[in-house]
Amino acid sequence: MKKNAIALAVVLILASSVLAQPQEKLPRTLLPLSLLQEIINESSGELALQNEIFLTGVNRNRKADEYKNGYFETRFILEKLKEYGYDEAAIVDLPTRENTTWDAEEAELWMLEPQKEKIADLKEMPASLCPGSVSTDITAELIDVGPGSSEAYYKDKEVKGKIVLVYGSPERARSLAVEKYGALGIIACSSSHPEYDRDQLGWNSIRSDSHSRPAFAFMVSERTYWQLKQLLERKINVRMRAVVKSQMVPYKEEMGMGLIKGSEKPEEELVLTAHLFEGFAKQGANDDASGCVAILEAGRVIKKLMADGRIPPLKRSVRFLFVPEISGTRAYLEKYPEIAKHFFANLNEDMVGEALVKNLSAFRLETTPYSLPTYLNDVEASFVEWLGASQRQAQDAGWKGMAVLSPAGSRDPFYFSIDRFSGGSDHIVFIDGSVRVPAVMFICWPDMWYHTSGDLPDKSDSTQLKRVVTLTVASVIFLANAGSGEAESILNEVSSRGMQRLGEEKGRAEDLILRAEGKNLAAARKEAVNIIEQAFLREKEALSSVKFFAGNSPDFANDLKMKIVGLEKLKEDWLRELENIYQLTCAEKKIKPEKLALSSEEVRLSRLIPVRKPQSEGTDPWAVLMKLREMNLQVSPLIYQAEFELRNFIDGRRSILDIRNAASAEYDPLPLLEVEKYFQALEKAGFVEIKKK
Repeated sequence: MKKNAIALAVVLILASSVLAQPQEKLPRTLLPLSLLQEIINESSGELALQNEIFLTGVNRNRKADEYKNGYFETRFILEKLKEYGYDEAAIVDLPTRENTTWDAEEAELWMLEPQKEKIADLKEMPASLCPGSVSTDITAELIDVGPGSSEAYYKDKEVKGKIVLVYGSPERARSLAVEKYGALGIIACSSSHPEYDRDQLGWNSIRSDSHSRPAFAFMVSERTYWQLKQLLERKINVRMRAVVKSQMVPYKEEMGMGLIKGSEKPEEELVLTAHLFEGFAKQGANDDASGCVAILEAGRVIKKLMADGRIPPLKRSVRFLFVPEISGTRAYLEKYPEIAKHFFANLNEDMVGEALVKNLSAFRLETTPYSLPTYLNDVEASFVEWLGASQRQAQDAGWKGMAVLSPAGSRDPFYFSIDRFSGGSDHIVFIDGSVRVPAVMFICWPDMWYHTSGDLPDKSDSTQLKRVVTLTVASVIFLANAGSGEAESILNEVSSRGMQRLGEEKGRAEDLILRAEGKNLAAARKEAVNIIEQAFLREKEALSSVKFFAGNSPDFANDLKMKIVGLEKLKEDWLRELENIYQLTCAEKKIKPEKLALSSEEVRLSRLIPVRKPQSEGTDPWAVLMKLREMNLQVSPLIYQAEFELRNFIDGRRSILDIRNAASAEYDPLPLLEVEKYFQALEKAGFVEIKKK
């Protein structure tokens, strides 16, 4: 008994020592904690989730009259903008890309043999019919062609007049199964995470134009796919009936817009974006009704805080755009260039409402690419890291303190990361080299129901939405009100975080030399020097970007100058260190060191300056690639990943060599002559003119 008592005492002592560990210290914040608490108290994840449910509570087949008279989603957003007291609220008509668009009226898929069973119904699961499917009523045999995306899958198979069963993209299979081999239609299984949910249907489409054979495609779940496949593997004849009624209808392109006017500098605008549409058939709660309801709720919170006198009126304006993804944002900027020229920053919210644990997900802040160094990355990183630390601290205390929780929401930890640029959403329109507005993205990734019928509000979390709204409101209040005083805080944030970035690049540059084989050592040294030089150029540009908030403050100007001078001195020190590492490595490998100098090709390309042509301003990146493909001017696989950034670095001053070096520091070293060929292709396609220095 005595031994047990001693053991228990030891356990209690150890437990108390663990509990007595020092609490995590909150990082410095750009807003006072008292104001952040006000924002937390007013932000509602429940209201945001309710709006998401109204928008996308179920997948529905869109009514035909919406195409002509306007869409349910934009009218709902307009109603809420007015209800929440936005200073301006409107539905904005945008140019249509075509005269008509595809609309589904009815569709059913039946198995007739070996037994009668309904497989799919448009009314029940709108994702079951692929946009592009033409009207039909046919009965045909089913045949398995695997993925159906290459000739090998059709060897020794007669698919003409049959329906093909495909495990993969229906469009990739269509180009062979229908166009070449005469199949009547497709039944496909292709979704983002069938290993996680066997019953999800992926949203997919097939091509339908005057150059294509008429066809249809139904989507089925993985569970249904394997049921059909197993019948075929057992040599059982499977006969299907497909009934589709579809039409091409005139349509509208439109978006929602809200505005909170600034009181002192209304002409300077922070713009928030979220996509309300991703095509007209596909719908999704997290992708991206969640982004729409998050920025909508952020506006409500700001208006309420101002109305209650808890914050002063915003000095700068804030514009909220609820758009067709990417195309709508681009169309808005092109329609209203006089508004677009006043945008000073963009916060893009795409898929922000996910229940993190349920989706195996994390909240991610995606920063700008290397072509656009900016204070915005560090301001947003500061808020995200504060939220992460405050939630860890609150959770350790039993969800007390500054816990950001919703009454009916989860108690998930706030998993987050701060990531490099990858693109894929509306922020790329602002980042494009012809626009150059600093833009970051909030997103939760991965998503186990991405682009599937399972993307419904039950996968969202009002706690996560409340946290995102809190981040958004804090960011807006700070950015819309920041002046010369706040500029000093931002400068400190950029400078301190910049030193972290520089340190990472220093390690990367040194590794490049230390890991190089003897024959590649001189080339590795050149790339390492480039990494260091580009890193310091970016950090100087990021520091200089803070001038937007400082106005004519002489104190700020002096502080900025001192920091840039300090960076120059540090760069010279690091380059000397790098040269010493190179010399020592050469000695170890018994290699004669080479003098650092430009090659003849580098000298030549340092005198060639790509200049963006006026007609290429705001060009769609995808349209650029399509134009090059049409002209048989293919982008080399060696530089494909960097293609967007190569264009973004065009500023009328950088040479082809400068651009190659800047992009090489961001990605892997790019072959110089392949970069030249790319700019020559852009010149032939009419996007740039290459001028000699």
